[in-house]
Amino acid sequence: MGRRGENIRKRADGRWEARVVKGRPTAGMTNYKYFYGKTYQEVRQKKKEFLTKCPAPSEAVFSLPIFDNSGEMLLRDAADKWLASKETVVKESTYACYGFMVRRHILPTLGELPLGEINSDILTCFLEKEKADGRLTGGSLSDKTISDMKVVLMQILRFAKKKELIPAIPECPSVTSRQPDISVFTKWEQDKVEAQAMKEDTPFSLGVLISLYGGIRIGEACGLQWGDFDFQNGTISINKTVYRITVADKQSSAKTKVVIGTPKTDCSVRTIPLPAQAFRYLAERQRAGDCYVLTGTTKYMEPRVCLDRYKRLLRRAGVADHTFHTLRHTFATRCVENGVDVKSLSEIMGHSDVKITLQRYVHPSMETKKAQVNKLPFLITDGQISGQGKERIA
Repeated sequence: MGRRGENIRKRADGRWEARVVKGRPTAGMTNYKYFYGKTYQEVRQKKKEFLTKCPAPSEAVFSLPIFDNSGEMLLRDAADKWLASKETVVKESTYACYGFMVRRHILPTLGELPLGEINSDILTCFLEKEKADGRLTGGSLSDKTISDMKVVLMQILRFAKKKELIPAIPECPSVTSRQPDISVFTKWEQDKVEAQAMKEDTPFSLGVLISLYGGIRIGEACGLQWGDFDFQNGTISINKTVYRITVADKQSSAKTKVVIGTPKTDCSVRTIPLPAQAFRYLAERQRAGDCYVLTGTTKYMEPRVCLDRYKRLLRRAGVADHTFHTLRHTFATRCVENGVDVKSLSEIMGHSDVKITLQRYVHPSMETKKAQVNKLPFLITDGQISGQGKERIA
């Protein structure tokens, strides 16, 4: 083993690693130079040669003191161990999201920090920087992504604490998560979309109508097969979803792959009704049970192809650009406008809590708001306070 203070260690893959602190350009961030080799002597010599040619920068460069953490595990290694512990206990899609968050966002900045060096200031600096310009294609990240990043970071640190790799978990700053603005079709837009879908009368346009009248997600629509329909009882079984995930296997040449799995949560596995008129319309277009609704064949359609075709349908209908999720938002809104009780709607949507339905998906139109306000008795009639108003004021 390397001597304490040398910043030389043996990695889990059997190689030796030496590092040199190059500087701290911003508070809480550290830049390192790394050397790798098969033996301790090899990396020690590489480090020595580098320091001879490039002496360490002056202390004035650093905004924080340099710590001697040669005996501590790096965040990178703790993150690898945490990911390994999650691989068999979470859904494949969840594991892929964890892996993407760790590899693309967390490790490039924090991966080489010893666990004992990570504190609240470093976490705050990291999350603020990611929010400002953490998008891989340039630009800021959403509040939801930053919130998810914080969750992953804290899970890694809690794992490290449980394994006694750190004495305590540093406090992490609170992350304000604002619900993003969502879109709902106006009644005029909805009529245009429905008319265009029925005019085209294709398997795909049929799937758009089902999504509009069933409130299902894009992945659920892609996974929907005719065998999921119960024509006798007028219901649809939502039991699978299609999604594309990042490939975790580094040996694979493919970066992503399509997976057919269970829906988003346990509550998302559900049976939903459709209007009786809709089922009569579907019965005339029914196909074999193993055929997918969106394609009319035994081959599924993946979400990104579905989204592209959906947006082209909107353009042909003369409707402004909207996400596929707008169909789901619109379904929930129309249900509320027509008096569907929120508990029933929540179960149809596959939510675990009625509050989610109310806060996220229910958006009364201005027409509905006006109708509700007009139910109130107006106090002034022809410039005079009415008798009813006088009694109420008294």
